[in-house]
Amino acid sequence: MSFALVNGSAFAVHVLLACFAAELTATRVWGETSFGVLALLFQGSLLVWTAARYDRHADGHPASKGEGEEIR
Repeated sequence: MSFALVNGSAFAVHVLLACFAAELTATRVWGETSFGVLALLFQGSLLVWTAARYDRHADGHPASKGEGEEIR
């Protein structure tokens, strides 16, 4: 649930900025890099980070099964 909520809200904010604040996203920050590119990089890194966390917790991490228990 949190994976979809975090990434969905980040995507929604990015789309809204691209649609309604084109001047803001086109603002140059450093060289040829614009605010929109930085926002997209942030969104991509957030997606990778939440996917890694979700995958780590979904795999049945040994710490969540209990120390020393055998999996049958």
